Amino acid sequence: MQFFFLTYQFSAIKKVVAVVFITFLLACQPAVYEKTQDSSINIIETTIEHQQATVLISPYKEKLEKEMNEVLVLSAEEFPKEKGKPETKLGNLVADLSMEIAQKIHDGNIDVCMLNFGGLRTSLPKGEITRGKIFELMPFENELVVVTLSEIKFFELMEYLKNVGGQPISGLSFDFTINIENEIKNLFSQEGTSEINILTSDYLANGGDNMTFFLNPINYEKVGIKLRDAIIQYCVEQHAQGKQLNGKIEGRIIYE
Repeated sequence: MQFFFLTYQFSAIKKVVAVVFITFLLACQPAVYEKTQDSSINIIETTIEHQQATVLISPYKEKLEKEMNEVLVLSAEEFPKEKGKPETKLGNLVADLSMEIAQKIHDGNIDVCMLNFGGLRTSLPKGEITRGKIFELMPFENELVVVTLSEIKFFELMEYLKNVGGQPISGLSFDFTINIENEIKNLFSQEGTSEINILTSDYLANGGDNMTFFLNPINYEKVGIKLRDAIIQYCVEQHAQGKQLNGKIEGRIIYE
């Protein structure tokens, strides 16, 4: 017990001596001063560069703001972005105008237009509709394309519509309370064809939003205009004719 006490004391003394010795050595070292660089010069240079950049881009910024604030058309009512409905005024508007503009550009026949609610990113207000608002509605660089589908692929399209609860469509109305397969057969029989041309976006035509029925089509053609530009063109044309945007719900997709 005494041995342990002496050993502990000796160990403690060694630690104290070591600390004192190290402190002494450090005290004997010549003083070293770290030179710090004043950052005020960098701050001034950065401020000057920022001011120069602001002056440089100012004309472009003003031009862009002027373009985005341009009023394209007046809307007689609000077109709200809605979820959980098979048909909406906003969806009908965009699908209908896409058909109208595409038919002016595309040489071939277009039977149906089908888009998706998810691609329409905001509501359109009542009153002035600016170019900037259309960019908010359709911020994507999606192009309009025409996809030719077989009867089997079109049946898959209709099954998809039934399962997801609807999407924006034009040129077609369908009652899902009756037999889908028979109705599609009757449709193709009446038209005397085995193919149908669907107007959509390149994003959806490539299987976006789970629209895999568009993959490996009979034919695929670009219309030559982006969806957003088609919306803008339609708005400009309506305004030039003294018309306003008006919504409609027509029972294009019926579930019950």
